[in-house]
Amino acid sequence: MSFREDIELIKGSRSNLLRGKRVVLALTGGISIYRVPDIARELIRHGADVVTFMSKEASRLLGPRVMEWATGNPVYVELSGYAEHVNICTTANAVVIAPATANTISKIANGIGDTSVTLCAMTALGSGVPLLLVPAMNESMWRNPIIRSNIEKLRNLGVHFVEPIIEEGKAKLATNQEVVDSVIDLLSPRDMNGLSVLITSGPTHEYIDATKYITTPSSGLTGYYFAREAMARGARVTLIEGPVSISDPPGAEVYRVKSVLEMYDTAIKLVSKRHYDLAILTAAPLDFYVKDKVSGKLSSDLDKVVIELIQAPKIARDLKRYSPGTFLIAYKAEVGITEEELIARTLKRASEGDWDLALAHLVGEGKGFGTEKDEVLVLSKNGVIRRIGPLHKRELAREVLGLYLSMSRSRVKN
Repeated sequence: MSFREDIELIKGSRSNLLRGKRVVLALTGGISIYRVPDIARELIRHGADVVTFMSKEASRLLGPRVMEWATGNPVYVELSGYAEHVNICTTANAVVIAPATANTISKIANGIGDTSVTLCAMTALGSGVPLLLVPAMNESMWRNPIIRSNIEKLRNLGVHFVEPIIEEGKAKLATNQEVVDSVIDLLSPRDMNGLSVLITSGPTHEYIDATKYITTPSSGLTGYYFAREAMARGARVTLIEGPVSISDPPGAEVYRVKSVLEMYDTAIKLVSKRHYDLAILTAAPLDFYVKDKVSGKLSSDLDKVVIELIQAPKIARDLKRYSPGTFLIAYKAEVGITEEELIARTLKRASEGDWDLALAHLVGEGKGFGTEKDEVLVLSKNGVIRRIGPLHKRELAREVLGLYLSMSRSRVKN
């Protein structure tokens, strides 16, 4: 099997968020270069076509043949009379430099094109191709005022950066997932500029005593990807987030809460004092809270413990009362029922809360909670609009936000 045939087997296996996009991945001589083949493969799994440029120093640390295997495309170290840096880098959808060393950052900032990588960056900047730098270096170099000045200079020119992870005295290369998400951000449509979006995400913890709680299995991934997609498209995002183990989407205004009552109070206070164009309720808070939480810790010697649960107020039911002008999208999750029952229950709940769009899905058995992909029925007040999925949750978010924009434009016209 050829390298190219191998690539076709994995292309788009996670999503088609980068389908039809050519990404130039340019490697410089940093030790974290060993992670770049995996980044290339992840970009391809989201549908991208990846072409590699390498500086000579980079090629000494990582054999070009490895990147040819990783991408299925030729690797450019030495440029020829065919001017590959012009023909490829000016027609790409994005140029990503990873790792971006202090030396390379400074060269680009000062217009020096003495390697295939810096020449590629020069032509990308000159032709308006988005340029994304993924720095990695010693922490002292990262904090060097000259390097900081060069980074600021490049940012003012429209160059994008993925912030490094500062630990152990180093500015380490960002996680592979953050690099890939940043490329998807860079190539997302910019059609939500000026819009303000409120998103709830994750589970809630309802404590029985100081050490034990009841919860739902929500991971917060759906809310994360809705927030990330909306921000990439230009929206200002406020995220109300229950206890999750994933990172916050960069750039979001985040309110961290624990209980269902905290999540409810925070959401209602925010929509009461601010205008939100759109609210997306992806959280899976517990529908109940614990009455009379035990002080301290329950004794393990008890034979039986009786817990009384009280029904909690619902954001999905009350939000429109406090902010009638907000377009409301909410989820309805069910387990083990027929599709007809799912639709009927969702339409009833949507009617009670005056939802503009409902996303109905069955969860459990590898569906919904904690998974990367999901499938939903999209319902309006008149019934089913369409089925979406199974898709990567960010891809699903992209589809749903597109529906919101289409419906919003129709309302303005009418």
